[in-house]
Amino acid sequence: MKIAIAAMAPDVNSGIAKHSARAPFYLLFDEHGEMLEVVSNPFAEVDRGAAPQAALLLADKGVTLLAAGDFGHRFVSELEERGIDHIQRSGQVSDIVRQLVA
Repeated sequence: MKIAIAAMAPDVNSGIAKHSARAPFYLLFDEHGEMLEVVSNPFAEVDRGAAPQAALLLADKGVTLLAAGDFGHRFVSELEERGIDHIQRSGQVSDIVRQLVA
């Protein structure tokens, strides 16, 4: 399992981003909660089409679960199409990682 958390900043003390497809960063963790990578989201500021592009980015990274503050219906559809589960959460990234791997 590879977990992605939509984050406002590139560290575990960051808050979770409310807008999942337009999150500034995705923090990637393994099933034990070890951070693997920080991915800057190049689609955070695009005018249109963030959902399919962000979903493809996450799929290419091998993500199987994404946690974020909110999910638009189009992004949910794009994630499901790529076999990525999603879960709505709020708070600090480090707390959410602990909850998800427990």
